[in-house]
Amino acid sequence: MKAYINNIAYNINKDETILEFVRRLESQDSIPTMCQYDRLENFGSCRVCSVEVSREKNGHIKTVASCHTPVFDGAYIYHNTDSIKKLRKNIVELILSDYPSDKVFPEKSKKPTEFQKTIAQIGIPNIRYPQGENHLNLKKDNSHPYIKSDLSQCINCFRCVRACEEIQGEMILGMSGRGFATNIIKGFDTNFDLSACVSCGACVQTCPTEALTDKFETKTLIPDEIIRTTCTYCGVGCQLDVSVIDGEIKGIQAPETAEVNYGHTCLKGRFAFQFYNHPDRLTDPLIKRNGKFEVATWDEAYDFIAKKLIEVRKEYGVNAIGSISSSRATNEENYLMQKMTRVALNTNNIDGCARVCHAPTAFGMQQAFGTGAATNSINDLELTDCIFLFGANPTEAHPVTGAKIKQLFMQGITSIVVDPVKTKLANLAKYHLQLRPGTNVAILNMMAHYIIKEGFIKNDFIQKYTEQYNEFKNHVLDLNMDDLEELTGVSKLLVREAAIAYAKADNAMEFHGLGVTEHFQGSKTVMLLSNLAMMTGNIGRQGVGLNPLRGQNNVQGAADMGVQPHQGAGYMDVNDIEIQQYYANKYGVAKMPEKEGLKIPEMLDAALTGKFKALWIMGEDTLMTDPNTNHIKKAMEQLDILIVQELFMSATAEIADVVLPASSYFEKNGTFTNGERRVQRVNQVVEPIGNTKSDGQIIIDMMYRLGYEQPTGKIYDAAKILEEIADVIPFMKGITWEGLGKNGLQWPVLEDGTDTQIIHKNGAFKRGKGKFHHFDFEETPELVEHRKKYPFILTTARQLEHYNAGTMTRRTDNQEISPMDYLEINPLDAANKNINADDKVRIFSDRGSVVIPVKLTYLVKPGVVRTTFHQPEIFINMITGNVGDEYTLTPEYKVVAVDFEKI
Repeated sequence: MKAYINNIAYNINKDETILEFVRRLESQDSIPTMCQYDRLENFGSCRVCSVEVSREKNGHIKTVASCHTPVFDGAYIYHNTDSIKKLRKNIVELILSDYPSDKVFPEKSKKPTEFQKTIAQIGIPNIRYPQGENHLNLKKDNSHPYIKSDLSQCINCFRCVRACEEIQGEMILGMSGRGFATNIIKGFDTNFDLSACVSCGACVQTCPTEALTDKFETKTLIPDEIIRTTCTYCGVGCQLDVSVIDGEIKGIQAPETAEVNYGHTCLKGRFAFQFYNHPDRLTDPLIKRNGKFEVATWDEAYDFIAKKLIEVRKEYGVNAIGSISSSRATNEENYLMQKMTRVALNTNNIDGCARVCHAPTAFGMQQAFGTGAATNSINDLELTDCIFLFGANPTEAHPVTGAKIKQLFMQGITSIVVDPVKTKLANLAKYHLQLRPGTNVAILNMMAHYIIKEGFIKNDFIQKYTEQYNEFKNHVLDLNMDDLEELTGVSKLLVREAAIAYAKADNAMEFHGLGVTEHFQGSKTVMLLSNLAMMTGNIGRQGVGLNPLRGQNNVQGAADMGVQPHQGAGYMDVNDIEIQQYYANKYGVAKMPEKEGLKIPEMLDAALTGKFKALWIMGEDTLMTDPNTNHIKKAMEQLDILIVQELFMSATAEIADVVLPASSYFEKNGTFTNGERRVQRVNQVVEPIGNTKSDGQIIIDMMYRLGYEQPTGKIYDAAKILEEIADVIPFMKGITWEGLGKNGLQWPVLEDGTDTQIIHKNGAFKRGKGKFHHFDFEETPELVEHRKKYPFILTTARQLEHYNAGTMTRRTDNQEISPMDYLEINPLDAANKNINADDKVRIFSDRGSVVIPVKLTYLVKPGVVRTTFHQPEIFINMITGNVGDEYTLTPEYKVVAVDFEKI
């Protein structure tokens, strides 16, 4: 099909609008717009994009809005005639009658807004209309820490309202009034601060004027350069465009060409960057002498560390030394940390928070499929018919992915949420299975029982591509649903409906988070989730699969790099003699450690018995984030040396013997791997603060001090390290620094650079055949041992505004938005203890107690309480316990036996 632009014929693409057609063939500026925005549904309210259209040459002319009018075969389009120019000028003239005259032209120190560009393109008309009174008299709203409004500059394009609804799904912004009295309102016509705004900034980025801005005035900055990098916060892996002026970060925007986030990000990625040059940053090495830290040179710190480590190795052996790496650090730095531990320190005692949060995912999926990573891409949400969300709250913990899921929930997709808390998404879901914390295995057995019993399995898939199904089938059919209903607290009829809805969907996509993994039966839960996918054929194609929502920015990457005591880089078994030789050959050493290493809790237990003496921690506040704080502190006090690499003086750094100041992600190069296996570049934006060094440089420096010469040289070069990684890890073989481009690649990456969006395609499981497993529910020892004395169950969660221990976000204005952790209590439980809203309680367990303010809410059932863990003033891990997943020792943060009393 063809259409004509100014009588010249061009081919039409399917489903194109006239605006898209003309812009594709001419330029982005061919037709001016105001209300149109590529990420929003076309609206057609301003009419500035109007064009003339005829069905035949010299035929009857019709004026239409090009943004929402489809181009059609044989259309004759004229987009720049005198009458169209006159129409556009008249529209702009009407708008300028109610617009500040001093905002028509850009200020000299600012780049023009979209509206100012449109005015310049159309031409500034003489204003014949009387000046409006409404917008010019509206007060500015500076109540929010980040987002500001000056609605005198609002042109009523509705873009902010639509962005809030269509991108973030919050619907906080609306339009009120009529005629000149029409204006944007926030919430129930309040200010930004008092509204339920989640501070994502989508409205600011979308607004074509300065009616909505941020405190950094990011839209109108004239930067020296804009550098693309990858966000350091959660596992979504948003791309960010960072504006730099005079060597300092001045603002961040979300690039609209980014495949991960398409022009959107959350308040952490967009606004929470000022931690990088905060006065609290560590800037020099510190050595503790006589109980006090003293500033040292790098050489002094390195010599001190090397001397101590060599002494410990000589006196106690190599297994008395260990390290904890970081999911905040880059792939290259995690790779070097595990390499230094194994090659220079000669031990497999390497662990990290990737195991602390998501090891059951890796282990469970490896047992079922052969690979422990997401099977699909987030973009497959566009192709699914059913979303099964288990133990995850992505609107808080993975906001951009959460917003995409929320949009689909609001549009009526089949939606199932399994969560003990009535989260935002649970409230929108068609099926919410609000189970008792810790009964995940029981609820999945119920779902499998009903799917099999009602005949909704995919027999062909099971027979061709899986094994041990019959044993699993016989097990779940023998289970008593009445018993499991009582155990979980969820109606068996509701479970049956949800199970059938999942099984009947053409494409069903599962997502899970820490509500699955941080349990005594975490690995078993992952294997049972894998069973559901296999028995219904929801694996190995678009719009389906198992998709873990990784917590921190580089949880996936840290695990890929070998930050675990039983597997080296690329998940190869360190107990295997052939694998040991493989690594020895790659690293250029005679031999590798032969014994599987210790996990973090095993290191700490060994420290208490005097068998473990030296611990090196990179980028982890273990004392605050790991369970049972008092136990950890006692263990660390028994060490001969504790080394901490950090940005700030964390709780763990305070008790260290040596503190090494590390550079933030803005100050170095590297890569992160997000939750969909996408390896993306982290590009240095500014110079390192003070006397800090990148974690990678620190490790290379120490490798040389410990007698190992890193083949890539003495200077940390992320591209060269990545080249070494690609040589060692088979599934990253085709990755190069340049080849990653702006949007990264999803592993496995073939040698020719081809990446992989879907794994286990067409039943081709990495382990050969997919394997079914079956398990009975088993009560966690935490409740078996302590429930009688401590009758309530505490479950922990993350908060949108903060990131784990909050060492970074607490040093931004996010802390002003969310300054406190709260204990959420059901009002019925509160009434029984004479507790009122805003009271403080002492919550206590077998391990200790803390004082925390209260919020009363029906989001949790009676008998269950919930809190976040970001504020050091609360230190909630004083009361969490040592129970962990049976296979991986991932701590059971989601089930803690507690009681509480009013202060």
